[in-house]
Amino acid sequence: MNVREWKRIAEKEVCRFGDHLAFLKGVEDAGGPKTERYHRSRRWAETVRAVCAYLAVHDAEKERFFRTYYGIGTPKRGRRPGIVAASLALHVSESTLYGWRREVLSLVLIAAAQTGALKPFPSGERTAPDR
Repeated sequence: MNVREWKRIAEKEVCRFGDHLAFLKGVEDAGGPKTERYHRSRRWAETVRAVCAYLAVHDAEKERFFRTYYGIGTPKRGRRPGIVAASLALHVSESTLYGWRREVLSLVLIAAAQTGALKPFPSGERTAPDR
């Protein structure tokens, strides 16, 4: 798997943040078993929360973009706003938002690796390049 595929997966899971929270709440309210799906949803929810917390401290504008563009913290479902709509809402150029999206997805990948939502080295071994 390459970085482009990881970013695609990360973006998909960030877009599903509300679904992850609803699933977690349903399992916890029902007292159901904590399955692998439950743990995977929990790790992705932790990932998104960690990125939001990091951005809140280090770059409030990017945090606002992250929340707006991916619909984090909004109760409604449906299509998320595109770059153009986010650009108008945030009063920032589209090219800037494309750059922010790349940066935010990089942060999501880092947080996902830390929470175990993505495992770039599944065996736990990191190999050094041949010299």
